[in-house]
Amino acid sequence: MKRPVVILLTTFVLSALVPAIDAIEQGRQNALQRFADPGASDNSSQDRRIRANDPAAIAKLIDDINAAARTNKQRMISIIVINTDVAASTLEEEKARTGLTLGDIYVAHSLALATRKKVGTFFALHKSGKSWAQIAKSHNVSLKGSSELIKEMQRQ
Repeated sequence: MKRPVVILLTTFVLSALVPAIDAIEQGRQNALQRFADPGASDNSSQDRRIRANDPAAIAKLIDDINAAARTNKQRMISIIVINTDVAASTLEEEKARTGLTLGDIYVAHSLALATRKKVGTFFALHKSGKSWAQIAKSHNVSLKGSSELIKEMQRQ
């Protein structure tokens, strides 16, 4: 009697987990496509990349994230966790250790995801005096504007 119940419960739990795992991975892929667009070959893509790596656009992204975090820090951290697949405790530890804002932490993780490099690389580059725009450009990564992230935050 116990075995069929265990099998039934296992089947039920697995059927719930598989879509959740797929949704998490899809969320990561969507984040990569929305916020970090590695390289592009045609001129229109290059023009978009230049505008996206405009220091003012990146500063706005960081400011918008920081403003949202001041309003509801846990919600913003949850959104960053979903988009970067980095644990909230790790984000908090990095924020405390580096002295950077959540917006900066998000940008560093976006760059790390796009380039498949360690986030510490980007913290070190920023600490050495390079702007996020310079870092993105040197790694041939485009950071798209903040409007999609902010819209996502407002929907949730």
